[in-house]
Amino acid sequence: MKIAVIGAGWAGAACAWQLEQDGHQVIVFDSAPQAGGRARQVQAPWGPIDNGQHLLLGAYQHTLDIMRRLGLDPEARFFRFELDIVQLDERFRLRYWPLPEPWHQLGVLLGSTGLNLQDRLALRRCLKWLEKTNWQPPAQDTVDDLMRQSRQTPKLVEKLWRPLCIAALNTPLATASAQIFAAVLRDSLGAGRRHTQMLIPRHSLSDLWVNTALDTVDCRFGHPVRSLQLHEHGLSIDKEHFDVAVLATQIPSALRLLKPWAMHPNQKKVINQLESIRFNPISTVYLQPERPWAFSRPMTMLVDEPNSPKAGQWLFNHAAIPGSFAGHSLAVVISDSAHLKGYDKATILRAIEAQIRNQLPAGVPSLPRIVDSLLITEQRATFMAVPGLQRPIAHSPWPDIYFAADWVEGPYPAVLEAAVHSGLETARQIHQHSLKA
Repeated sequence: MKIAVIGAGWAGAACAWQLEQDGHQVIVFDSAPQAGGRARQVQAPWGPIDNGQHLLLGAYQHTLDIMRRLGLDPEARFFRFELDIVQLDERFRLRYWPLPEPWHQLGVLLGSTGLNLQDRLALRRCLKWLEKTNWQPPAQDTVDDLMRQSRQTPKLVEKLWRPLCIAALNTPLATASAQIFAAVLRDSLGAGRRHTQMLIPRHSLSDLWVNTALDTVDCRFGHPVRSLQLHEHGLSIDKEHFDVAVLATQIPSALRLLKPWAMHPNQKKVINQLESIRFNPISTVYLQPERPWAFSRPMTMLVDEPNSPKAGQWLFNHAAIPGSFAGHSLAVVISDSAHLKGYDKATILRAIEAQIRNQLPAGVPSLPRIVDSLLITEQRATFMAVPGLQRPIAHSPWPDIYFAADWVEGPYPAVLEAAVHSGLETARQIHQHSLKA
């Protein structure tokens, strides 16, 4: 079959690559000049960085598998380390030890700091409570509800659950879906040591695997799709005929293409679903020190001040990541960053630098002078993962049109693994349909 994939982000790239492997003729369209979508390399004034700092987990099995199938060694392309959530000021630390399962959990009991016995028992109680529900809390429950029902301590909520929820779902605890958060916990903390290991890319997100996957695919970059026409047999994209089209775009682009063809109730239902999805921004502050910062931790947690410009949550030091493409840049991630609209860029950059310097403990090498900086805000970074969120399935109610994106129905929030899983699953459905035709 001749298949159009509209969008060359992680979902579109995974879908296009798999369809080509299955023997289909695939053409990829993307309005951008390069692949990667929101997860791509960009140029800072001092060199290459990513359009936002990403952390992957060992639980990202579909992403790691597609890399291996492409002949790319994840161990060479990621800096892998044990689960280690540590505040920059060293007042809190939760980690696993590099021991065989289940002995790795001794790190939580014996190697963590800032938690008393009550906090540690509460952590275990939460995971056991979720196991008893088969990791399926009630669909209407928020993460706040989960915290109350499993009797979490205020300190554990503030030090662990709140940062993890905002990092994974980009949604505050009071409105975040307990069911989606439980799926993240099930496949990480609930799945064993290797699944919880942290993976920081040494390569840019564009070069990590997407460019390799699309190397042999007919890609038309810089080509925004202007028209979609449905016919009795197939469809056309900008007057070129295709048997199937995959919409792997952001929601506004999908709506623009689909709305003129929303004739039937089930099609209008999908339009309503897409229009009801709300988004939350993520901001990333990049700082370029005059020399590499001699601080050995690649990733630390910052104590943030919500609703203020001192809102940094996670600090990445690329100088501590051997072979990092980003040199010795620093990246500070600010999820749930809508409130930053009230501050100018200079104020935010100064506040983040001050936040780091003020939280450095004694004995840690001082932060070198910052010579350049950059603020990147992705306004539509992720959908709000709220309870009862209705997301469309991969096979749309329009003939020969499929979806592949992190916003397609699935267990995960809008993380990179969700995009890859969606792309591969959509490709599988299309191929199976072609075999029956």
